[in-house]
Amino acid sequence: MANTIQLKRRVSGVAGAPAALKSGELAHNEVDDTLYVGKGDDGAGNATSIVPMAGSGGFIARVGSQSIGGAKTFSLVPKSGQDASGGTDLVRKSQLDALLATKATLASPLLTGSPTAPTPVAGTNSTQIATTAFVHDAIVDFGAGDMARSTYDSDNDGKVDAAEVADAVPWSGITGKPTSFAPSSHSHSIAQVTGLQSALNEKSPLTSPAFGGTPTAPTASAGSNTAQIATTGFVAATISALIDAAPGAMNTLNELAAALGDDPNFASSVTNALAGKLAAGSNLSDLPNKGTARTNLGLGSMALQNSGSVSITGGSISGIALDGGTF
Repeated sequence: MANTIQLKRRVSGVAGAPAALKSGELAHNEVDDTLYVGKGDDGAGNATSIVPMAGSGGFIARVGSQSIGGAKTFSLVPKSGQDASGGTDLVRKSQLDALLATKATLASPLLTGSPTAPTPVAGTNSTQIATTAFVHDAIVDFGAGDMARSTYDSDNDGKVDAAEVADAVPWSGITGKPTSFAPSSHSHSIAQVTGLQSALNEKSPLTSPAFGGTPTAPTASAGSNTAQIATTGFVAATISALIDAAPGAMNTLNELAAALGDDPNFASSVTNALAGKLAAGSNLSDLPNKGTARTNLGLGSMALQNSGSVSITGGSISGIALDGGTF
């Protein structure tokens, strides 16, 4: 007999397999999220057994919590993103190695950050680690100290030797000094300022200046009609506004005429041409010969079949949905 593909599903109600299935028929029960298949054939197309083949009901789920009984052997270790977090989770060796890598060794540990330790009792003199608090307390016990004049003012001039050294520091050795000093008010003639006359000679007069090179000026606002200097930008913008930013192939009257086919009655010509086209609102009902149109489109006889009763012989079908009903 020919192979038959049938699909059934149950949205609500009782969990478990359907009472009966055809041979090779699939049924998905959404109550227990299990996919069943009809196995075997009693000679009339009916399955002799119904087997669960996928789903969370009797298979290991990819997501969510699930209890698994019995001893299991894994051919592959858990993935890197599956680190143990619960008390009963399996721990991968790489995860354990990563944890150990953050711990200090007992022999010659290399500590980082701000490690702490118990503060020894004052006066302790052993191999116990001394904390900063222990050292601080030990230094405090030395007393306030004293500054001996013979040590810090060896020449007995009333000034600390270190201050005398600072007095002799050269100007280049002083830090924090300003980089420049404001000069006092004064005046100079043009001739006394080096290069000033030459610089003035390079300037244009206010009256009838004769510019050289590529002089520039502020671009006037669009639509300006005054004695203000018109820059190339103002001219380009004015021309662009005139042709409304038309493309290069249609920015002259001759190009526009060519685009219209040099037809002075272009509107009438287009209207007459559109009169022979199909109306979009008619949805192809105004086709003069529908049979010829179907043949030209390669639709064949299937285009004439009712959607509720389609007969297909030969060929192939892809990307369709099959619904075998419910169980």
